[in-house]
Amino acid sequence: MASPAPYTLCRIHRGERIFYYALFRNPATGKRTNKKSVEMLRKDLGIIENTPIKRRDEAIRICQKALEQGLVFEKHQERTLVSYIRDFYTWEISEYVKRRNTLSPGSISIDYIGTRKSLLENHVLPRLDKNLLLSKVTVGLLEALQLQLVEQGRIHHATINICMTAVLTALREAQRKGDIPSSTSLSIAGLSCMHTPRGILSEMELSAFMQYAKESSEKRIYLACLVALLTGMRSGELRALRYDAVGNEMITIDQAYADKAGIKVPKGKKTRYVPCPAFLCQALRELALENPFTNEPLLVFWSKKNGSVVSSHYFAERFGQELIRSTVFTETVLKQRNITFHSLRHMANTLLRGSVDEHVLRMTIGHSSQQLSDLYTHLSQRGMKSVALAQQNNILPLLEQSFALSPETMNEQEQDHKEDIDEGEEAKIGK
Repeated sequence: MASPAPYTLCRIHRGERIFYYALFRNPATGKRTNKKSVEMLRKDLGIIENTPIKRRDEAIRICQKALEQGLVFEKHQERTLVSYIRDFYTWEISEYVKRRNTLSPGSISIDYIGTRKSLLENHVLPRLDKNLLLSKVTVGLLEALQLQLVEQGRIHHATINICMTAVLTALREAQRKGDIPSSTSLSIAGLSCMHTPRGILSEMELSAFMQYAKESSEKRIYLACLVALLTGMRSGELRALRYDAVGNEMITIDQAYADKAGIKVPKGKKTRYVPCPAFLCQALRELALENPFTNEPLLVFWSKKNGSVVSSHYFAERFGQELIRSTVFTETVLKQRNITFHSLRHMANTLLRGSVDEHVLRMTIGHSSQQLSDLYTHLSQRGMKSVALAQQNNILPLLEQSFALSPETMNEQEQDHKEDIDEGEEAKIGK
């Protein structure tokens, strides 16, 4: 007895169009599938055609190819949870990263993905059953994983929250694509944790440390502290700071450096312009020119090994070491108060606030919101002068009197600032 045909073709008329559908017979059960569009099968085969299928022999040829290539009955090779998460956070092959960065370029960085993968490889994946299928994930399993990480006691609650969020992000993407049943709950409560606030130095501590740094520290770490304090620049922005980005009284911050991504746009994805005292700008340019290596671009804070970018830990480690050597802090107090190189950025924000318009300050420090990006793409001339005056009046006096401008220059700046304000008031009245 002849075996039944593997499929049956149906031809359906809709207006002036003819559509072919196929009902395939499962060779294992003998049951027929729901009808499948032959044109959709053609697309699944990678045949790009916009013209409708009009001939029966063409429809038969496509159905045969679909069977041969296993598009109809081939059993889906289900992935394990471990292999799926590992691939999800592998930069080179992650479909999720590729799609996100295609739709919104630069939305996910290689350093962000690398950090997540490292955390998961170290703390999460070793605790998962290597044979557990992706579709078998349950909320109970996720809660058990979270509890194990807590009981292990090796990482802080905040880090556990980051790990679990990374896992849930991957699983929700799998659920969106149909690899996890939609009925499976993928929601667990985060752990409560007390974030240690970023410490800052008191004005007296700052004054004592900067005096020590100027007299006893290496010039590059002293200048790095000074520019971070006056401009609020991040360490990644300092690592990428070029000679040609330092003007006479202005620094252009248009790039940053990350270990895996290399040179990239700064956080916030916008160039910003930050006033900087002339004496400091000159010192930064001179430091860049001391680089004995013929590297391009010419970096301000260059590595002594090869003249290239300093390490990611350079500023943080050297700042901590110098704080302890200055005797302003002990190592214990430094940790207790959570004072790091990033604290200088917070101090810049604190010392300038109140003397500078809040929106101008955000754009200077780099805290601007997306809604303000169009309005404050470039700081106004008056805004620039207000930042420079706030640096002069609020920060430099804490460091050393020799940094201050002459009284004549200060009077000129204050007079220019007053004239700008008067012009702004007149414009408002005119309106």
